Formats: sequence, structure tokens, C-alpha cells
Amino acid sequence: MLSVLMIDDELAICELMYDFLNRKGYRVRTSQSGKEVFRLIDAEKPDIIFLDLMMPDMTGEDILKKIKKDYPDIPVIIITALNDSKKAIELLVKGASDYLTKPVDLFHIEKYLSTWGQLSDV
Repeated sequence: MLSVLMIDDELAICELMYDFLNRKGYRVRTSQSGKEVFRLIDAEKPDIIFLDLMMPDMTGEDILKKIKKDYPDIPVIIITALNDSKKAIELLVKGASDYLTKPVDLFHIEKYLSTWGQLSDV
């Protein structure tokens, strides 16, 4: 079972992702605080992280940078309302595995996770 960490300052998005992915059999943790993320990563060892770009206490870019420095093998998927191809390319170069714009189709996320899970089993 894949472990997913969802980081978004919007409680409704965290709850939606938690409810949907938990029903699909994923182990899901959520955080609305960028500063709490690193404690959760240490404690939970997630297989994949979904990260909102606009966080109130740390920027998503700063969180991505620290995750890729300290946990380079954990894929980080950026989820944001910002539809900016230059920013997407910049974040992919900095280590993000993908860049999805909100509103995100939950079935797309499930398909992404199932594909990623199959690849990680190889």
C-alpha cells in the first residue's frame, strides 16, 4: 500500500484528497503547514508527496528544495492553481516529478498513483 502525504493550506483540499485516496486503499496523511512537513516525512516515510505551491508559512518552492535535498528519492508532485508553464518547467528542473493545476481530477491522481506504484515495484 502506497503512503501519500498531501500538503495544502486549504483544509477542504486535504480532506477531499484524504477521503478519496483513503477509500481507494492508500495510506494518507495531510498537513496544512509547511513547517510540519519535515516532521511528518521523518515519522511517516511517505512514498509520494503532493505539494501545494502557495503555503502561508513556507513557500512550496522552499519545501520542495528541502525535500529534494533531504529526501531525494521521494517524488514530489506540485498541485497549484497557478497555471504557468515557465514555473512548471522551473519546478521540474528543481526536482518536482510533475506539476498539476487545480482543480485536479481525483481519478487522474488515482491513475497516477497506481501507475507510479507499479513502476516502484519493478
